[in-house]
Amino acid sequence: MSSRLVKFGLPDASAWHFPTLDTPVPSSPFTSEWLSSIFASSMNVTTPLTIAIVYFSSVHFINPIVKNRQLRKYYEKNPSEKKSSKEPKRVPAAPYAIARNPLFKVFVLLHNIFLCVYSVWTFIGMTASIVNTMGVFKGDILPTFYASLNRDTYTFKKFELFFQSVCDSKQGVFSRIISNDHHNLEVFGWWFYISKFYEVIDTIIILLKGRPSSLLQSYHHAGAMMCMWAGIRFQSPPIWIFVVFNSFIHSLMYFYFSLSCLHIRVPTLFKRVLTSMQITQFVVGGSIAVLHSFVWIIDTSEYVSEDNLRLISCISTPDQALPVLINVAYLAPLTALFAAFYIESYLKRK
Repeated sequence: MSSRLVKFGLPDASAWHFPTLDTPVPSSPFTSEWLSSIFASSMNVTTPLTIAIVYFSSVHFINPIVKNRQLRKYYEKNPSEKKSSKEPKRVPAAPYAIARNPLFKVFVLLHNIFLCVYSVWTFIGMTASIVNTMGVFKGDILPTFYASLNRDTYTFKKFELFFQSVCDSKQGVFSRIISNDHHNLEVFGWWFYISKFYEVIDTIIILLKGRPSSLLQSYHHAGAMMCMWAGIRFQSPPIWIFVVFNSFIHSLMYFYFSLSCLHIRVPTLFKRVLTSMQITQFVVGGSIAVLHSFVWIIDTSEYVSEDNLRLISCISTPDQALPVLINVAYLAPLTALFAAFYIESYLKRK
C-alpha cells in the first residue's frame, strides 16, 4: 500500500496567532534596477494603503459633484420635473466634454483591449506555471529530495502534486529554483498586484462619462490592492487563487467592455452569466483559500529518511495566515455587493 505525500488535518494552531509581521521582505525577482526599486517600494504597506485610501476617499468626494451635474442637466431638459418633491431615481449620464472627444473613445477602447490581453496572458502564464511545477514534483525534473524517495512506497496523486506545488515555499510556485524556464507566482502575482493600481482608470472613465462610481466598484478596487499586497508580501500560498480566478474573469469582462466600445451588442444573458461567475469566484475562491489551512505537505527542507518525513501545514506561519484572513474579510462584503447588483440589474428591471 502506497503512502500519501499530502494529507488533510486540522489547521496548525501556531499559525493562527497575531502576526509578528517580521517576515523578511522578498528580494526582487527582477534583474533591472529600476523594476527592483519599484518592487521594494511596492512591498511597503504604506504604498497600497495610501493609494487605496486616497482613491476611495476621492471617488466618494467626487461622486456628489457628478450626481449634482447629472440632476442639473436633467432638469435643464425637463424643467417640469424640477417642481416635483421627489428626486428621480434614474437620470441620464452627463458626460464631460473630454468624454465626447474621439481620442478619449479610442483611449477607452485601447485601455479595455490592453487589460483583456493582459488578463489572458496572466491566466495562461500562471496556469502553465502551476502545471510546470507539478511536473517538477512528478519527476520530470527531480529535486534532490524527491529523487531519494522510494517510488514503490510513495505515489503522486494529482491533488497531492497540486497542493505540494502551490504550498511548498522551497520548491513550489513561489520558488525561483524551478522557474528558470518560466515565470513563477512571485512575478505573475506582483504584476497582477500592480495592475490593481492601473485599474483605477476604470473609475476615472466612469466619472468622466458623467456617472458616479458605485460603492461596489470603489470597494472592489481598493480592497484588491490590499489583498494582493498581503499575498505577495508574505508569499501566502492561496494568493494563486486570486491571480488565476480573477485574471480569468477579467479576460471575459474586458472582452465584453471592448465589444461595447465598438458598439457590438452583447446579449444580456452573457452579462448575467458574467456577473454570476464573478459571484461564484468569490464564494469558491474564498472557500478554497480557507481549505489550504487544512492541507499538510511534506517539508522538503528537512528530509531525514523515508521513515521520518516531516509534514508541515500549507499555512504554517501567522504572516501567511494574515492574507487569508484579509481576503476572506474582503470577499464577504464584496459578495453581498455583487449579489445586490445582480438583483438590481437582472431581477428587478423589466
